[in-house]
Amino acid sequence: MNPLVKICGLAREEDVRLTMDVRPDALGFIFWPRSPRAVRPEEVGSWTSGGLGEGARKVGVFVNPELQEVLDAIEAAGLDVVQLHGNEGEDLIRAIPVPVWKALHVDRLPPNWEALPVEAVLLDSGTVEMPGGTGHMVDMERARDFVSKSPLPVWLAGGLNAVNVTSALKTVGPIGVDVVSGTESAPGVKNPEAVRSFVQAVREFDPNS
Repeated sequence: MNPLVKICGLAREEDVRLTMDVRPDALGFIFWPRSPRAVRPEEVGSWTSGGLGEGARKVGVFVNPELQEVLDAIEAAGLDVVQLHGNEGEDLIRAIPVPVWKALHVDRLPPNWEALPVEAVLLDSGTVEMPGGTGHMVDMERARDFVSKSPLPVWLAGGLNAVNVTSALKTVGPIGVDVVSGTESAPGVKNPEAVRSFVQAVREFDPNS
């Protein structure tokens, strides 16, 4: 199966439209208020009211949310997936009515993470202060070891761009890749050429080359 690609941190309607044009597998929107890329669910619902195109999924990113916040965002934005970047527990995850992806960090894995009731995990380089979108890469060797042992599908994030994503895919072997800062000209402002180049690099990836 070819690796999947998610463009995250979309914060402007024009960036949503240009991203839809290059047909990624998922578009991500950040609902954590402290992020420079934060948006409101109602905005996302308006920007994507015509749909994302065949097969594309709309992902909402949260950090330690209350359940009602998530439920309201799912309805207002029309989310297909909820991505959690905080210390959320199983009770919250099980109460969310759409598939959940859980962000993890190789240097601070929670106990029994393998048993989390999630569709996939996302290996990221975030810090406690900035749970994602830091622009820093994860340790590729540790990431490869994590992917090889994970019973759950793994997305790779953190510092990826069109130049290094091919090497990251070959080294780590994730189910997909997630990019934020590597497709931006400034936080929350996408660079059209960087978006197109990133998606093209993933689409052209050949694990046998």
